[in-house]
Amino acid sequence: MTDQTATIGDKKISIHPGETILQASRRAGFDIPTLCYHADLSPEGGCRVCLVETDARGRIQAACHTPLQPGMEIQTSSPRLESLRRNILTLYVSAHPPNTFRPSSVGTEIERLMHRLGIPAYAPGHTGKSVPVDESHPYLRFQRSLCINCRRCLHACEEIQGQFVYGLEGRGSSTHLIFGPSERFADSPCVSCGSCVDHCPTGAISDIDRIGAHAPDAVVQSTCGYCGVGCQLDVEVSDSRIARIRGTSEAEVNHGHLCVKGRYAHAFHHSGDRLTAPLLRTGDSWREVAWPEAISWLSRRLLELRDRFGPDSLGVFTSSRSTNEAAYLLQKLFRTRIGTNNVDCCARVCHSSTALALQTVTGTGAATASYADIPLTGVIVLAGANATEAHPVVGARIKQAALSGSALIVIDPRRIELAEFASVHLRPRPGTNVPLFNAIAKVLVESGQIDEAYVESRTEGFAELSNFLGALSLAQIEKITGVDRKEITAAAALLAKNRPALFVSGLGLSELTQGTASVMALCNLGMLTGSIGKPGAGMLPLRGQNNVQGNADMGGMPNQVTGYQSLTDPDVRARLEQIWGIAPPREAGLTISEMIDAAAKGKIKALWMQGEDVAQSDPNQTHVIEALKTLELLVVQEMFMSETARFAHLVLPAAGSLEQEGTFTNGERRIQLVRSAVQAPAGARADWEVIRDVANAMGAQWTHETPSDVMDEIAWVAPKLFGGVSYARLKPNGLQWPCPTADHPGTATVHAQGFLRGKGKLVALEYVPSPEHTQDGYPFLLITGRALEHYNVGTMTRRTPNRSLLPADFVEIHRDDAARLNIMDGQTVQIQSQWGSTRAPARVSERVSPGTLFLTFHFPETHTNVLTSPYVDPQSKCPEYKVTAVAISPLPEEAA
Repeated sequence: MTDQTATIGDKKISIHPGETILQASRRAGFDIPTLCYHADLSPEGGCRVCLVETDARGRIQAACHTPLQPGMEIQTSSPRLESLRRNILTLYVSAHPPNTFRPSSVGTEIERLMHRLGIPAYAPGHTGKSVPVDESHPYLRFQRSLCINCRRCLHACEEIQGQFVYGLEGRGSSTHLIFGPSERFADSPCVSCGSCVDHCPTGAISDIDRIGAHAPDAVVQSTCGYCGVGCQLDVEVSDSRIARIRGTSEAEVNHGHLCVKGRYAHAFHHSGDRLTAPLLRTGDSWREVAWPEAISWLSRRLLELRDRFGPDSLGVFTSSRSTNEAAYLLQKLFRTRIGTNNVDCCARVCHSSTALALQTVTGTGAATASYADIPLTGVIVLAGANATEAHPVVGARIKQAALSGSALIVIDPRRIELAEFASVHLRPRPGTNVPLFNAIAKVLVESGQIDEAYVESRTEGFAELSNFLGALSLAQIEKITGVDRKEITAAAALLAKNRPALFVSGLGLSELTQGTASVMALCNLGMLTGSIGKPGAGMLPLRGQNNVQGNADMGGMPNQVTGYQSLTDPDVRARLEQIWGIAPPREAGLTISEMIDAAAKGKIKALWMQGEDVAQSDPNQTHVIEALKTLELLVVQEMFMSETARFAHLVLPAAGSLEQEGTFTNGERRIQLVRSAVQAPAGARADWEVIRDVANAMGAQWTHETPSDVMDEIAWVAPKLFGGVSYARLKPNGLQWPCPTADHPGTATVHAQGFLRGKGKLVALEYVPSPEHTQDGYPFLLITGRALEHYNVGTMTRRTPNRSLLPADFVEIHRDDAARLNIMDGQTVQIQSQWGSTRAPARVSERVSPGTLFLTFHFPETHTNVLTSPYVDPQSKCPEYKVTAVAISPLPEEAA
């Protein structure tokens, strides 16, 4: 057998397939200097600083991209090599103005290398010229005079973010970096993820918020408080303020990658309009009160209303922006001290359809897969999720999977960014997911392309589903959905060829009157292709808010308690009585929309809203506001005076996500630590502490001293999901539930050993049109959604430089529709539904299909949700944000 070893220095080492000389040398403990190389990126091989001798004759090769071969005799250091490296680095330094780079043991990467190799700051023959610094971008600074054309920014942009912003132009000494057709960085297609900054060895591309800053006083690892991806952050703190945020390189969730919000949009923490004292309404004015008075007043008022009108006259909306511990304690307070199950959270208005569908057909209402499955899969079905804008780090990973050869099927009425990388893009009429998924299932079944062994052994209901599909007409579905049957067949063929598949879904499926049915129909495809319960496959719904998964997990819903446990299960009730001292009522409470309706009718007298701005975020906004006005008590916990807080009787100032301790749970069921990086403004308090104090003022005897104490109780209350979870076990990368015991590693793939409900349930699902599909006089269908630069109603991001990246809302309209209605790009238009009207500038685009419009909900100036209807999914009670019948008309300049 051939010797499979090589010699590096004085060490003989084994050959690892695919390993380069540089990688093997570092494994063996030899530190070869590099400049253009970075372990995260493909080797460039351009700088030649990593030259080594590869045989006894002294053959010179670049270590970064040369494979280690059996029999090689590598010398990583010699006088000859050191001389070559110094000469090469001197050439780089001498191509720049004097003193551009200074040798330093703590400077940039090139300066540290100069220090190591003994290269001075000035050498004869400098030829570089000073170039103006580009500071046009709110976050990124480009200093061309520091650029050495190493291409690391280019590789980082392509291989991590997949944005392809950078290129090189010119030849020889005139070669220089470019970033799109414009001369200004701000006009480039950059999405501000910051990967180029992290990988630039010279500081040519840098963070504007670090210019002139000294080394941080501390670096705190925490979890991002924006979307449900759950990226890990390294928060740099200087002078008790957040100075800079970078991604944690070792984090399993994001591997150091962040988006523009997670990395840069943190200025809101130090905004001058933060709430710093409880505000008690007196007539039409506010009075600042001390915390003891606020807690005493609130506890008395809650008990008064409970005793006067009954426990079910009160309700609570727990927060998906706050911690698991706060959500758990608040639902516990209402179930024990008040005695009502009128407990709900924003998962109701986004993912309740997804949770109900998954629980019905699989046995658990959460993701069956993990983010780590994305690069492993052969085919990704992205349905109703604009991942690169709403979940950018996961979106970038999907993009990289497609670039690496995974098939990508995008199902979305809009031409989202990921459609550019898709093998097939299906553009159904909004609200017609059910017939479209049925059509794909029909093709799979009738062409014999399903995983028959999986279906036979692991599912039930196939015969009924097969008979149902057989009776469907593809011609009729083609007419309903607007999707050509050839495209449907192509999508089915891709699924069959590359199965098992990873199904990534979003609010475009759940926020419909057939939201639950849409997700169940998608699950049919998951089971027919044998995809659920396998690595690199399964169901992966993306979560919108940072802790929407955890909020639901903690019991923020009216029909289940913590850990999705039944209100009527005798064992659960006995355990709760032992731990809580009292079991909750048996009857399910009201959902968010039902509580709003009941408030409008005078049946709900009090609502506690924890971090929810329903006056902007909930559908049929006019109705919501009228309901809030009727309440005898509205309590709001918030960082800022929100639109909802303006109707409150008591406003409690809250700490932000980087100002308190606790945990968040991300969209892949991963519970991760949230750590306090800076202190909250004086007077603002962590939500969980306030809830504990109010409960104790109402007669409870809660003894939690830390959030860790609360998590220990959660583990006791819901042992099947969280029994093995404790703060000690959450370092460094958290745990994915189910995690039932202290020695359990957590669960990356759910249902691997069989469905939790026994067998997966295949369901025949009839298509039921939305009432909004048949509104005379309203010929367009409006879709609402997110934009990359902002988050929810913009409370946080509009208090950061993100507002200059996207300063205002606009309504997308197809160019054919715009031409027919004489609407010009940028012209203000009136958008009218039967529920309300608003105005916005038009953007003429082909991203939307003819007959559809798109608006975000980030801007209070637009009040998008004044348009949306009161219709909900009858099963999940999730509102229908994704289909609203509207009319649109141009406004004359004087009216705009």
